Amino acid sequence: MKIRIKTEHRALIAVVLSAAFFIVWYAVINPSKQAAAPQAPAQSEATGSAPSEVKAQDGAVADPANPSAEAAAFADDPQSKIPARSIEIKNNLVAATISSDGGALTGWSLADYTQGTDKGSPLIDLASGDVRDHRFLGLSVDGTGFTIPANPRYEVVSSTDSEVVLRWRRPGEITIVKKISLAPDRYVADVSVEVTNESAKPVSAKPGLSLSGINVPQEKKGFLSFMQPPQTDIVQPAYYSDGKVHREKKVAETVSVPGAVYWSGLESRYFISAVIPRVQGEGLAAFYGAQKVEGEKPGTMELWAGASLPAAPIMPGQSTSFAFTVYSGPKDIKQLKDMGVGLEKAIDYGWFSVIAVPILYLLKFFHSLIHNYGVAIILLTVFVKLLLHPINVKSLKSMKAMQQLQPRLKELQAKYKDDKQRLNAETMQLFKAHKVNPMGGCLPMVLQLPIYIALYKVLWSSIELYHAPFFWFYRDLSAPDPYLITPILLGVFMVAQQHLTPSASVDPAQKKMMMFMPIMFTMFMLFLPVGLVIYILVNTVTSVTQQWMYNKGIGFMDLIRGRFKFRAAKA
Repeated sequence: MKIRIKTEHRALIAVVLSAAFFIVWYAVINPSKQAAAPQAPAQSEATGSAPSEVKAQDGAVADPANPSAEAAAFADDPQSKIPARSIEIKNNLVAATISSDGGALTGWSLADYTQGTDKGSPLIDLASGDVRDHRFLGLSVDGTGFTIPANPRYEVVSSTDSEVVLRWRRPGEITIVKKISLAPDRYVADVSVEVTNESAKPVSAKPGLSLSGINVPQEKKGFLSFMQPPQTDIVQPAYYSDGKVHREKKVAETVSVPGAVYWSGLESRYFISAVIPRVQGEGLAAFYGAQKVEGEKPGTMELWAGASLPAAPIMPGQSTSFAFTVYSGPKDIKQLKDMGVGLEKAIDYGWFSVIAVPILYLLKFFHSLIHNYGVAIILLTVFVKLLLHPINVKSLKSMKAMQQLQPRLKELQAKYKDDKQRLNAETMQLFKAHKVNPMGGCLPMVLQLPIYIALYKVLWSSIELYHAPFFWFYRDLSAPDPYLITPILLGVFMVAQQHLTPSASVDPAQKKMMMFMPIMFTMFMLFLPVGLVIYILVNTVTSVTQQWMYNKGIGFMDLIRGRFKFRAAKA
């Protein structure tokens, strides 16, 4: 027995499937990832083995899970009695704190970004966190054949406001000089490493630089908690190679990926920390890894990532220099482009980046005029809506025509219910006689879809909205609406849109089911950033306005002049 689905029931099925899709998406496919966070890189093996492992001369390896083995392998740091020091260097955007214990960063504070919107809120620190086995800007030098401690005690050779020079030396074997310099007006540190062979035998050095940090998942409570979007500070390893960005969402062990790596690091929704090798060629590799932090909140992870340079031979008495650049800051498209290594591709615009980038610049342009990103979003949404107005009018005309033909279609369905081939032929003849394209209502929407998806991705990923105020109690466009005003308004206007939009079906059961859509979307909007909700709300309001104007036969010029008469819209 053949099962036939009536035309008027298809929309009902579409609604149910849409609701099921969103529930499965939030609950199963895209739950809040308990990944890791890029806030403090680690001592890392340049080969991509666990960053906390450093090979000794006799082949012993320090095992962070076995303190006795580590002590046995690296008990003889010749500089262990040098007092540990903490040095701060800074520019107008970053304040970095370097510890001589390990020669790595313990702080990387961003002057223009705070953790909250309250007055006195702490600055964002991309190198903070209780890092156990790894270090931010941790250096490893593999392949030397000499015993190098996992966290050597460096001597501070010199320091200025924006630069520090550290040195670690094992007399008669090796000297490592590490210099960290902050670039002015940028979220950038240049890291140079000079390795000197003081022995009587040739050696080969392969340095690596890493980033790492701690990720603590947020607690989700309540019936609708599965619909909440991922944390903004949850990060994942990412590296740029072979002309594309590779993102690793699930990391269980240390992985090394050889190839032409332009940058490698850890990214979150709004920020990124990346190591950039300053050489290209064979021998480069990106590495990343993760491990659970025992004794902490369930799901707490430590993550590391970085890049290693090709091995270089060093003859007795000779020195070889290696260079890295590190970007650690916001995903600001200009700052990222200025790095010249494709770092701007870390901003995820989805499939329609060719549309998204111009939209971002248009958003910035509107902000330059009114200095409020909330208003800029409204202007941008209205601008895009006006740009697509001719397409929307064609869609409305087609839907209106289909609505008017609905009684004739029902007659044909009843008359030829047992002859599907004749029904199709008569239906097409009816459409042809009345010059109606059955796809005319859908095609314009399909053409607009890439633009709206690109606009959505821009607003979702834009660092410009991070803690950006709108007005009154809306002090953060990247946070959900604290008073639920915009989601509720959106639901109200979606109901109005359903009442105004021409429908080919008059089935009462279907109409009641369609009323579920505004409720469902209102629920989704409760957890989205208010900047995104404003965009969807304004887009819906303008759609309702366009529909009302079309139904009343009002043109834009009539509205502007204030001289118009209500008239029935032509199909």
